[in-house]
Parts: sequence; C-alpha cells; structure tokens
Amino acid sequence: MKLIRLPIVPYGQALALQWQLRERLQTRSGHDRESVGYLLCLQHNPVITLGKRARAADLFSPTWLAEQGVEVFKTDRGGEATYHGPGQLVIYPIIRLDALRMGVVDLIHGLATALAASLHGYGVSAVYEPELPGLWTTLDEPRRKIASVGMRVAGGVTTHGAAINLVNDLSPFSMFVPCGMPGAPMARLGDYTDEPGLFESFTDAFIDHFQTFIDTELEPLTLELPAKDAWITSATLEELLAGEQT
Repeated sequence: MKLIRLPIVPYGQALALQWQLRERLQTRSGHDRESVGYLLCLQHNPVITLGKRARAADLFSPTWLAEQGVEVFKTDRGGEATYHGPGQLVIYPIIRLDALRMGVVDLIHGLATALAASLHGYGVSAVYEPELPGLWTTLDEPRRKIASVGMRVAGGVTTHGAAINLVNDLSPFSMFVPCGMPGAPMARLGDYTDEPGLFESFTDAFIDHFQTFIDTELEPLTLELPAKDAWITSATLEELLAGEQT
C-alpha cells in the first residue's frame, strides 16, 4: 500500500485525485500489495464541503465566507457540512476492501482507533461515536468534537475518510451547521498541548498506528501535483506515477 503525503491541496483537485486513484484500483486485478490502495495525508485550503444531506440553510453567511476566501464545495460523500483548512490533517484511504478482507465499517473503526491512539500519545482521550460520526474528547464537559469520520464506497473501493483538528483555526465552524449539529463544540489538539512541530509529529504517529491496524506496510510515494487550478485526469495521474517510477 502506498503512502502519499501532500502539502496544502485545493479540495477539488484532491477530490479528482481520489476519483482517479479509485478508478485505477477498480480496473486492476490480483491481491498483491501494490493493489491494496493508497493513503493520502494532506491539508486543504479553507473550504466547507457539503455532503448529500447538507442544506443551503446550513450556511449562515455565504457572503462572509466568500469575503474570507472560504470556498463552498458540493461533494459526492454522504452526510452534511464540514470545514477543512490549513493546520487540519485530512486523511483519505483509497483502498480495495477485498484486498484487506474487511468491510467499510471495520475500516472506519480502524481509522478512528488509529486517530484516538495517536491523540492518546499527547495525553488527550477521545472516543468514537458512530451515531455522531467522529471523535469526541473526554477531557471536556460538554465533550468537544476533534475529528470527523466518513467514507464512501463505490466498486469496492473507498474514498473520503477523516479530518482531525490539530492547529487549525476553529472560527469557521461557527459560520455553518457542522455535521448537522447546531452549535456543536469543536476542539483541536493545539488546545491541549503547545508541543512544537505538532502537525508533522501527529501525522507520523497516525501513520504508524494505521499501518499496524491494517497489518500492511505503507510505502512512501512522492507525487508532484500540477498547478492548483489544474484538474487531475486519468492521463495526468499516469504521468505523475510514471514520473515517480523513473
């Protein structure tokens, strides 16, 4: 399984990359390690994504969002609205479920478990709530949401995944109804620790815990994405992968 770590990537470009990686996995055969899939770890420019159940009324002030440079993007995942921005770790497992011999519920549980284990390393306790998809801290009363989890499966391959607040600005969450829960209190890891290099160290810890869960080594794969406004096609992806192999 390949590990792709990227910097800040526009949401639309990352979504196109997920689609192309999914298609590549769907058209391959066999159960060798390379065909298991890809794990993307990245950040996004400020964006509110709207799932299939999101409503226009969930956005309190579209004008303010536009003035602040926050993009609004309709996406193909389930669920409602959430926010991504710099300093938040976004994780996209693009995985053939049959290759791992597990179902999507198992993968979601493993993703949440790896996130919770990584938080524990910083002295932060969090629990996964399936009915309120995400991780909620147990250090606060009321509990605060620190991560969102949700996946889509098509043709036996997963897309989307999880987003955990590390050192990102939380104020944009007040400008919409996050995950269909008005006034849901939000948290970030930086609220509990001022350790330097928090984003990178947490990402490293998560990768270690996740590969332990799937019992598969994650092999780093470097991709140099095109300009931020360039859409990723199947041909673009093959060129990127060919460049990595030369």
